[in-house]
Amino acid sequence: MKTKPVVFILLFLLSAPVLFAQRDADDRDKKQKVEDLKIAFITRELDLSSEDAQQFWPAYNEMTDKIKEEKKKQRKLTKDLREHPDTYSESEYKRKSEAYMDSGIRESELRKEYHTKIAAIIGYKKATKLLSLEQRFKRELLKRLNNDRRPQNTQRRPNGPRANN
Repeated sequence: MKTKPVVFILLFLLSAPVLFAQRDADDRDKKQKVEDLKIAFITRELDLSSEDAQQFWPAYNEMTDKIKEEKKKQRKLTKDLREHPDTYSESEYKRKSEAYMDSGIRESELRKEYHTKIAAIIGYKKATKLLSLEQRFKRELLKRLNNDRRPQNTQRRPNGPRANN
């Protein structure tokens, strides 16, 4: 009789890595799908020719990778300060806050540097349009996700709440 709980626990422990691996694969698939949508959106909105796209995307990806690294540094600093507020001296707070500010400045410098590089490829008109496209893509993606999550049977009559049929 005691072997049943042990077998159950063993089966659970052996299947847990498979379940976590599946979830990681699903997360990667979702991230890749969002990335593909972003590429299609930006390519369409900027009306990139195939020649421009071949030069634009490597520069754009390099820029976003570097900006992600700066944002990661900023998140790490703020998380560290938030989780351990009483462990730092005033000088350590000064050093960490300056590091945070320097990272923000570096992020802005990267945006400026790559704006110029990208403009050399696609022109300043399209490079300037790109500045707002990422935010617009995020808004449209969130709007789409919110619409997908809404219940489908919420139609209302023109003069009041839904009819109870």
